[in-house]
Amino acid sequence: MGIMAAGLALGQAACMQRLAANSTARIMNRASPALQTFSDPALAEASLPYSITQMEGLLLVIPDNSGLRVNLMRALGSFGFGFLEDRMEEAEVADDEGRIEHYRNRATMAYLRGRALGFEQLTREEGAEGGAQGAYRRGINAWKSYLRRFDDREHAGMVFWLGYNWARHINLNKEDPDVLADLPYAVACFERVMELDPTFNYHAPLVAMASYHARAAESLGGNAAEARRLFEEAIRLTDGRFLTYKVMMARAYAVMIQDRALFTRLLQEVIDAGDVWPEQRLANQIAKRRARRYLAQIDNYFAPAEDAPAAGADSSDATPEAPAAPAAAAE
Repeated sequence: MGIMAAGLALGQAACMQRLAANSTARIMNRASPALQTFSDPALAEASLPYSITQMEGLLLVIPDNSGLRVNLMRALGSFGFGFLEDRMEEAEVADDEGRIEHYRNRATMAYLRGRALGFEQLTREEGAEGGAQGAYRRGINAWKSYLRRFDDREHAGMVFWLGYNWARHINLNKEDPDVLADLPYAVACFERVMELDPTFNYHAPLVAMASYHARAAESLGGNAAEARRLFEEAIRLTDGRFLTYKVMMARAYAVMIQDRALFTRLLQEVIDAGDVWPEQRLANQIAKRRARRYLAQIDNYFAPAEDAPAAGADSSDATPEAPAAPAAAAE
């Protein structure tokens, strides 16, 4: 009887732990928009690691909570892009190799963890034939076929954040041919989200695909016209208030076509913008910080005026980023 009572008590305790963990996860999800209203990026940068750590701990208790796993994927991707890569770029300006590698390695670890969580979540949803890992190992056609199994609009988040973390990892490590070979798989995630819900996360799939088309000059597989169309559409649909989109259009598309005037105009618009979207104040503050840095480094992105190609011309010297999408604070 005593053993049975002890077993019952342990079962009740475990159940209570799961209930408490699920309750905490729900509260974190409901409270998360507050972070996006922060006007101090340094405060958010200090806070996000604690949120990530807490979510990792909760996931050990409630591994079947899909919303928690997706929010953790988002938090990792957002922290990597919004802060770790930002610090890495500051180190690049200072030509500090030690800090560059430090922040590159940290961002890489964040993105790899986000990608692993994405593979886990997809496999939990569709585990046949080895799940996500099995489809990946069978090649790009099998991967695209696997992604088509996710046919509900609610699946957009997990597929997008998998692609996001994957694409950012590739961008940071594109000198490695094995890493770069995964680019079609990450892009396939964005393409699937475009089909499921192109409005997801403030039309982020449009910007992800725009960045992909601006990844290289026309002669190397880029598509300037499609990149511009998608960037402009995302900016229009958000009324120009999500300033990250303008920064990314400048850094990717304007550099791709070597349009110095467009680059300058877009970044100056970001710098001059007021508090245009209080609900996205943090993302916009980070965008302003990047805009100032990129504008100060303009001569690193463009050839001297007498050597530069005409605006809109193909430039094989352009080095825009690999596909990515704007990071937002974790939800």
